[in-house]
Amino acid sequence: MTEYRTNEALEKLNRGIEESKQLVQHQTMALAQDFFGDSVEELKQRIQENRTTLERLPDQIPGGQEESFQMLFQELMDNYEAIEQALDEANNNVSEIDPDRLMRQGDVDATDAARREARERGVDLTEVEGTGTDGRITVDDVRTYAESQQQDSGDAEQVIEQVVNASDAARRRAEEMGVDLSQLEGTGSGGLITVKDVTSAAGGAAQQAAGTASQATNAVGQTVAQADGAVDQATQQAGSVAEGNGDEGPKATNAARRKAEDLGIDLSQIQGSGAGGLITIRDVVQT
Repeated sequence: MTEYRTNEALEKLNRGIEESKQLVQHQTMALAQDFFGDSVEELKQRIQENRTTLERLPDQIPGGQEESFQMLFQELMDNYEAIEQALDEANNNVSEIDPDRLMRQGDVDATDAARREARERGVDLTEVEGTGTDGRITVDDVRTYAESQQQDSGDAEQVIEQVVNASDAARRRAEEMGVDLSQLEGTGSGGLITVKDVTSAAGGAAQQAAGTASQATNAVGQTVAQADGAVDQATQQAGSVAEGNGDEGPKATNAARRKAEDLGIDLSQIQGSGAGGLITIRDVVQT
């Protein structure tokens, strides 16, 4: 009886340790994601400030308005935009990370090379069957799984293409006009889809798109009118607040504001370390 109680107590202790470990991992991942988001915001702000400074450069140097210089200068400015887009994409990728899925993959028995291959190919290791020692997942297992997924996708597309009864000319025209042959009803012999069927479908789609665009334009007009009213109201309210407070409040990222609210910290008491004195989540946590 004593041994049974001892084993039960040890089992409860192990479960508690495991649950605590998972909780810490979740909290750490959430903090890391917020910190990454703050870092991206800070980098984007610095890029915007640098670009604003650089935009005045052509007016300050001899020959700055010449076409040859303008072409090079515009290419440089385009690169700034490309950097901002890359930062946005990276931030979106990080925000979509599922800690539970990552931890499940971390528990899978796989070689380091297999894990790298899985990350590069976007393969979920929990879906791969290992053929190594004691069922360990190898690089070849990951590659075989990825190739089988691609093959299955290609086979499905090929089956759809073979089922559609269309002439070769109709297929070429459909590809040129972006028409899905599987959605057409052929008027040719035996239900064969002809070039005329494709062009008619494309014309109908164009008319429908025009109608949708018209509706969208009207909707946008209404939205703009509503937005104008909201802006006027917000401006009035902002003026009232400014008169009452005489202060815009501390400058902080959204993640920092959320973390400060969770921890009960007054942002006005924090010195921001970000660009232009921006308060980041790191500043809040360190406080």
